Amino acid sequence: MGRPREISPEERAELIRQGYRPVEIWVPDLTSETFRKRVELEARRIAEADAEDDIGGWIAAVGPTEWDKP
Repeated sequence: MGRPREISPEERAELIRQGYRPVEIWVPDLTSETFRKRVELEARRIAEADAEDDIGGWIAAVGPTEWDKP
């Protein structure tokens, strides 16, 4: 998969006239070994935290909030 076709200045001006604006989006490189290691580490930390914490007990202790009341 290559880089998308660049638009001409005329096409760009027309899109801007129509109310569009150009943006650049950066997404994680899922093939990167560095990214994969970081995701694996974060997943391991989440799993460990879930095993240690009693979120149900905390929720019960906090009790209902204004959002929960009818």
